[in-house]
Amino acid sequence: MKDKLFSDFPVTTKQDWINQAIQELKGKDFEKTLVTKTREGFSLDPFYTPEDFKSHEWTKKYQNQVNPKPEIPGISPRVWSNVVRIDVVDEKSANIEILEVLQHGADGLLLVLEGNENMDVLLQNVLPQYIQVFLCPKNNPDQALSAFFDWANDNGFEKKEIHGGLLWDGFAQALNASNDKESILDIVENLLELGLPFTRFKVFSLNSAIYHDAGGSAVQEMAFCISAFIELMDGLTERGRNPQEIFQKLLVECSVGSDYFMEIAKVRTLRVLIHQLAALYQVNLAPESIFIFANTSFWTKTTQDVQSNILRNTTEAMAAILGGSNALHVLAHDVALGAPNEFSKRMARNVSSILKEESYLDKVLDPVSGSYYLASLMSSLFYKAKDKIELLEQKGGWWMAYQNLTLQKEIKAMRSERMLALVTKEETKIGVNKYVNREDSDAVPGINRMPEDENQLKSTRQSLLAENKNQNQG
Repeated sequence: MKDKLFSDFPVTTKQDWINQAIQELKGKDFEKTLVTKTREGFSLDPFYTPEDFKSHEWTKKYQNQVNPKPEIPGISPRVWSNVVRIDVVDEKSANIEILEVLQHGADGLLLVLEGNENMDVLLQNVLPQYIQVFLCPKNNPDQALSAFFDWANDNGFEKKEIHGGLLWDGFAQALNASNDKESILDIVENLLELGLPFTRFKVFSLNSAIYHDAGGSAVQEMAFCISAFIELMDGLTERGRNPQEIFQKLLVECSVGSDYFMEIAKVRTLRVLIHQLAALYQVNLAPESIFIFANTSFWTKTTQDVQSNILRNTTEAMAAILGGSNALHVLAHDVALGAPNEFSKRMARNVSSILKEESYLDKVLDPVSGSYYLASLMSSLFYKAKDKIELLEQKGGWWMAYQNLTLQKEIKAMRSERMLALVTKEETKIGVNKYVNREDSDAVPGINRMPEDENQLKSTRQSLLAENKNQNQG
C-alpha cells in the first residue's frame, strides 16, 4: 500500500477511548462497570491498545516459538498430535481399538497401563515411527517404560524414531498416594537412565493438570507445578544429575478450561516459565523445544445438558492449540457420566481433526501472536505466578507446603469458592444454573468427587454442588 491513508486521521490514545466509554456510560463508574476482576488477582480492561503493549514487549520474544520447524517439506507450520486415550484391560481388544482409532484421525496414543501388559499383543501392527505414544502407568512407571522400550528394541525400531513420553509426575502422584521425596527422586533417576538411548522420548512429566482439575486457579496451578519442578531439579542436581539432561527429558502436562483467552495465555505462560527456569539453571533451551501435552478439562464437564460439553471441549481444544500445545487429548463429552460410549469417543477424536482440516488452525504457526490483550494476560499471569513461586520458596518450597497441607488447603478453598459461584449464579454454566432442563435424562449423579483425605487432591467438577442442588429441587 503506497498511500498511508491512516495518517489523515488523528492519533487516538487509550485515554480518548476511556473518555468516550465514560460518556456512553452516562455517569456510571468505568472501573466498576467495564473492568473485570479475575480470581487470579488482577484486572482485565474492556479493550487494549499499543500503549498497553509497551510494558509487555518482553512477550514478543515468545511469539512464534511453538514447535520446531517441521523436518518434512510441505507440512503445515503448526503441528500437534491428536491423542486418543486407550484404557488397557485386555491387550487383544485394546489392540483392535488402537488400530481403529489410528485409521480414523488419531496420530497419538495415550495408553493407560498396569505395567504387566504383553506389549507384543497390545501394539501388534503399530508403527511408532509415524505416531506419538504416551504412557500413563497406574503403578510402577519403571515397569511400564521398560516394557515399552523392550518392545521397541525387540521389533527393531530405531530409537530416535520413538516419539512421545511418560505421563508420570512423582510429586503430583504424592497428592493421591503418599510417597517420600527420596523415593520419587530414585524413580526419576532410573527413568532418566532408561530413557537415555531414546533421544526423542520424554521420561517424566511436570503435571499442572492435577491442580486445575482439583479446582485451582491458573496462577495456583502454574505456581505449584513449577515449584514442584524446582524441588525435583534441586534434588536431582544435588545427586549429580545434569540439568540439561533433565530439561531435555521433561514433558509438561496441563488441563485447559473454558475461560478461552485466560487458558490460551496460561499455556503460553507455562512455556515462558519453563524457559526462564532453564536459564536460571544455565540450561540453553529453545522455547519451541518445550513439549506441552494438553488435556481438555474434567473440571468444566457437567452431567446435566451433557451435549454442551461438546462445545466446551471445542473451546478448550482451540485454546490449547492457540496456546501452543504439542499434543492434544480431548476428553469424551460424557466422561462425567462414567465410561464413555463409542459415539462420544468418536466425537472427541474428531474435534482435533476438524480444527485442523476444516478450521485450518495448523496453517499459521502462531495466530494469536501480536495480540495486545493476550500479551497483557501473559504478563499478568507470569508475574503473579512468579511472585507466588518466590513466596513458596521462601517458606521452604513445594515439599514443605505439601507436608504442612497449606498447598492442599489453598486449592480446596479456591475449589469451594468456584463451586459456590455456580450455586449463587455469580458464574453462569448453561444447563446447570441457566436454561436448566428439569426433565433432562442426563441429570444423573455421574462421577462425583472421590473420598479425599486432607493430604490429597482429587479431580472433581465445578458443577457438582449446583447439580446436586438441581436434583434435590427436581
